[in-house]
Order: sequence, then structure tokens, then C-alpha cells
Amino acid sequence: MAVNLASKFDTKLSNILKAEKKSSAFTNTDYSWDGVNQVIASTLVDPTIGDYDVNGTANKYGNPTEVEDTQQTWTLVRDRSWSKTIDKKNFQDSMEIRKPGAYLAQATKNVLVPEMDTYIFQTIETAGETASRYNLTGFTTGATTSSNAYTQFTAMTANITDQEAPENGRVAALTAAYYNFLKQSGFILASEAGQGKHDSGDLGTVDGVKLVVVPSSRMPSNVDLFISHPIACIAPEKLVDYTLHDNPPGVSGYLLEYRHRYDAFVDTNKTGVIAIHKTA
Repeated sequence: MAVNLASKFDTKLSNILKAEKKSSAFTNTDYSWDGVNQVIASTLVDPTIGDYDVNGTANKYGNPTEVEDTQQTWTLVRDRSWSKTIDKKNFQDSMEIRKPGAYLAQATKNVLVPEMDTYIFQTIETAGETASRYNLTGFTTGATTSSNAYTQFTAMTANITDQEAPENGRVAALTAAYYNFLKQSGFILASEAGQGKHDSGDLGTVDGVKLVVVPSSRMPSNVDLFISHPIACIAPEKLVDYTLHDNPPGVSGYLLEYRHRYDAFVDTNKTGVIAIHKTA
């Protein structure tokens, strides 16, 4: 006679592994898109300094010219959405595991957060590449190893300093592989504090730069490290709209609709805070 074993349908869900949002430390919301989908940022052009003409009869300070300006236009174009239904029968007969609020949280964590990270990091990398903020002295394109990871990193921070970037608030996005190379490099053994970091496995900051380890799937192609500062990237979120319809026309159950307008822009006046290391 057969032996029939019991099985159980559990209400505890097995959620997909997804890392938390990584890009927040790299962005700011200094500009407002309230009432508009486009912002024009102006920059006043600095004067040319010369010598005061003590013997001149007129215009001793130099020939006056009108203060000029340049403009950058940032147009918000990302308008993302999804829609799902939860049939009332499926809701009732699956031990009510399809909870609308919990599903919204799941979709945000698993879909939107990785997408926004990828988009923002790519925006920063594209702006840095346009401004030739890679292949500079000390951190040229090539494979990262434990013997060059730290010297590459410090060469990048030195270059950013030479661009007159703020010394405080710098942040680095790096792959887990680059992070491991940093931990393997000998620099962290040079002090008691460094030895403590080595023992704990947590570097925290390197050369005054906060480290954010990012899944390689969210990093730009062939980039294992870039350093930036939140002043460089503006990341507005214009609209986050979630609507739950209970028994709407044509649906016996719930209709979930989600819409999110966001974008990212790099201020061309701030690209000096960006440094990129490419592996190829």
C-alpha cells in the first residue's frame, strides 16, 4: 500500500533577493520641477581680471562689459508605469497571499529600485565620459588587481581635487570585485585603525571617500569604479502615483496601477567631481 505524505501551502512568501537602493548618496534634489517638466539652470560668466590702470584717464578698472550667462536645459522624460489585477477568487483561494500593499512594496524593491540605480549611474558615467573623466594619469583603462586597486583609487581622488572639487561628501560606487581588491591591498595594514578595518572586513571610507558597493548589474558596462559627489547629479522624482481600484468595471477583485515620473541630469559645471575607472 502507498505511503501518502502531507504537504502544506504556507502564507509566508519567498521573496526575490534584491539589494537596497544604492544611488541616493550620489544625487540631490536642489531644483524644483513643480508645475513644469523642464528646468533651465543659468550660470553667470565670470569676469576677466586685469590690472588697475592708475594712470588711465577713464575706465581705470578696465572696459566694462555686460554680465553674460550660459544655460542648461533639463527636461524630465522618464514616465514609467505598471498595471496588475488580483482576481477575487485567486485572492480568496490562495490563503490571501496576494495583498495589494505588500505587492506594491515588492514591485518597488524588485523592479523600480534596480532600474533607477542603473539609470542614474549610467547618467553619471555618460556625463563623465563626455567630459573625458576617465583614462587620466594613474587610472587608465585596464583590469583591476589587488596591487593597483588602491593606487588607482587615490589617483582618482587626487585628480578630482585638482579639479577644485569639494573634499567632503565624495562617494564611490564600486563593484564587489573592486571592493575585494581594496581589502586585499596592503594599504589598510599601515595603521592600527587600518588593521581594525581589515579584521572587520569593512573599509567604510577610503581616502576620505564613502564607499558604496553596487551589484555589477547596476553599474555601467566595463566600469568597476567611479567616484562622484551628490552636487553633480540632480535626480527629480516628479510623480509617484499608486491607485488601488476595488471591483472596477470588468474586474472582480482589484486593479493595481502604478506610475512614476523621474529622471537624472548631470550639471556640466560639476563634472570635475567625477572620475571613472574602466576595465576595458
